[in-house]
This record gives sequence, C-alpha cells and structure tokens, in this order.
Amino acid sequence: MSLSPARTAAAVTAAGLLVALTGCGASDDQGSATGAKLTMYAHSSSPAEDETLKKAIDSYNKRGRNTVSLKILPEYDTALQTALAGGEPPDVFYLNDNKLPDMAKNGVLEPVGDKIDNPDDIYPSLRESFTYDGVHYCPAKDFSTLQLVYDTEAFDKAGVEPPTTWDELAAVAKKLSEKDRPALSFNPEFYRWGVFLAQAGAWPTDDDVSRMTMDDPKMRTALEHVAKLHADGQAATPQQLGVNWGGEALGKGKAAMTIEGNWVVGAMETDFPDVKYAVAELPAGPAGKATMAFSVCYGVAAASKHKAAAIDLVTYLTSPEQQLAFTKEFPVMPSRQSLAEAWLAEKPELKAFVAGADYAKKSVFVPGFPTVIDTFNDGIQGLAKGNKKTDEVITTTQKAGEDVLGG
Repeated sequence: MSLSPARTAAAVTAAGLLVALTGCGASDDQGSATGAKLTMYAHSSSPAEDETLKKAIDSYNKRGRNTVSLKILPEYDTALQTALAGGEPPDVFYLNDNKLPDMAKNGVLEPVGDKIDNPDDIYPSLRESFTYDGVHYCPAKDFSTLQLVYDTEAFDKAGVEPPTTWDELAAVAKKLSEKDRPALSFNPEFYRWGVFLAQAGAWPTDDDVSRMTMDDPKMRTALEHVAKLHADGQAATPQQLGVNWGGEALGKGKAAMTIEGNWVVGAMETDFPDVKYAVAELPAGPAGKATMAFSVCYGVAAASKHKAAAIDLVTYLTSPEQQLAFTKEFPVMPSRQSLAEAWLAEKPELKAFVAGADYAKKSVFVPGFPTVIDTFNDGIQGLAKGNKKTDEVITTTQKAGEDVLGG
C-alpha cells in the first residue's frame, strides 16, 4: 500500500531530518550493474504487501544479476534517518512523497526517475510528486487517491444516490444524518480537507510554491463549506465519534460516508467483512473535480556504492509485469498509465480511484513546509470543533507560510 491512514496524516519533522542527514553526500561511483549485494529498506503497511514485496525481491534475486537483502522495518523513518546519517544508507528505499523535498535539498538522493524503462508512462501527477527543482528523483511504485466511500445499505434505505456536486453532497448529508450519526466522517487534516480546497479552485500556495495564497476568496469558500457540514451536524471527525479514522467510522455504522483511499478496501475486508459499501468519485466543487494522490517511490541513495545495480533493481520493480503482480493482491494502483485497463479488469468496483489519477492534486510542497501544514491542521481541527473562525485559520496559516517562503 502506498500510505496507511496514519502515514497520510504524518508530516515530516524538518529540523530532525536536517540533523539526521548531516554529513551525507553524493558519490560519483556508479559501480557495476551486476554482482552487487544490495540492501533495500521498506516500511510495513499490511501483511499482504509485505509478502508480495518479498516475492518480488526473491524473483529478482533468482535472476542472478545481484543479491538484495530486504529489511521491512516497523520504525521505518527512524531507521532510515539513522542509516543515512551514519553514512551506511540502504541502496534502495521507500520514500513518501511528502518527504522528497527535504531529502532532495540535502543531497541524499540519486536522481533515477528517468533512468527506468519508459519513464513517461508514469502518471504525470506522480512524476510531479517526486520532482524537486526540475529533477525527477525517483519513480512511483504505485499510488492511491481519495474518493467517497459509502454505506450502500444506508443509501438504499434513504433513497439517495452518490452526490456529484457540493449541493448534492449537502442534500444527501442532510437526508442521511441522524441524531447520533452524522452522514460524513473524515480526519480533520489538510490531506482530507484539501480535496475541498482543490474543488473550489483554492490552494495554500501558488503553483510553483513560491507565494502563499491562503487569502484567496476561494479558500474561504472551501473552508466555510466544510465547516458548515460540521456545524450542521452532518459531518464529524472520527475522534468525535470515538474511532480513529473514517474507515472505522463507516465499518462501525457511525457514519454513512467517508473520504478515504484505496487502503480502505483491505481494512474493510479484514475488520468489517459484513459491511456493504461502494466507492464513488468525490463531488465536484465550483472549480470541478479534484482529489489528492498519495504515493511512495523507490529512492536510491546518493551515497550508495552500487548505484548502477540499484537502478537495475528499481527498473525491475517498476516494470509493467512486476507492477501488475505487485498490485494484484491488494488495492493500490500501478503507477504506469498503460496498466490501468488491465488492473481494472480484476477490480472494476474500484474504478473511481483510478479515475482520480486524471485530476489528482499534488500534495507536496517545499523543504520546511510541513510546519505550515501543522498550523493549517490546527486550524482545521478548530473549524471542525466550532471553536475557531475561518479568518483566524487563513491568517495564521498565511503567516506561517510566509515565514517559510518569504513574505
């Protein structure tokens, strides 16, 4: 899986990262493409992914070109930063998109994104997510998008269809909400509320992330729209419902709708197998459809002594055959556009997630920006609780961003 619910909400601690990366530098030694002993780090998101990754590495090792030692680590971020700081990094490692800017800026990544076979087949939005200062550093291994996940029995009982516009969302939410059960529940964070910002044509920064744009009137429109759903009792945070995330709220019948990614499929099958649900594209806002894409790439360490062999491994793992095999057992999607049809042939009920790739918003900013997202998240939580005003959220986030980007 690209990102678990907890990972999508996590921000990079920039100061800690900078300390951890001190002293890491690039090496010009490419090494041989064969005969190398490589180390690869990966984080665990599900038993199914762990086993599938092990199979992929076993398959690569059987080719006899190189030997890969795979380490699937529970405390992944700490282990990776420690290895990088110690000058003994893994040759290949998972890298979340929101961590790319800091790592690229600090020179710990070897640019390999365009060194795989047919790199232009990777979805443009995913290429952009792993591009910093014009350099495509690493190819996305797969991806997920956010869409509307809903309880089909609750919809049938209320006689409603999945909403396609903001107005329809408000009407459906009003009809589905009950005294002790709001219609909609999702985490109060930028990576969920952000879909509404994009649907309104708003975003915290301009396109090149050089200037804050929180004071755009469209931002106010988006924030007030979501805040009103909460104020009217038609939306609630999972925490207000006594659960941890939207999938749990849906599975336990505490909400009829949530905004989640592909990972919800495995969670529902495991934890709530009797709950009937479906996935629809998120309702369009004033500016049209929008969602967010989440991904992990295969990073190669600039300090690796076996860069050519590491690129060979990444090329193998991102090949069409391996991507289809890797995503067969769990519902993340191949990062190659050419594989969409084949992937959907086995998972037609997840079409909405794939559709989001065409209009997904990049959720990656610049080094140091996670502190701005933290400020925004604090404001969003206040809006959801009803103890903060939109003006305050806009002003404090604008100021936090100007401190990072310059005013």
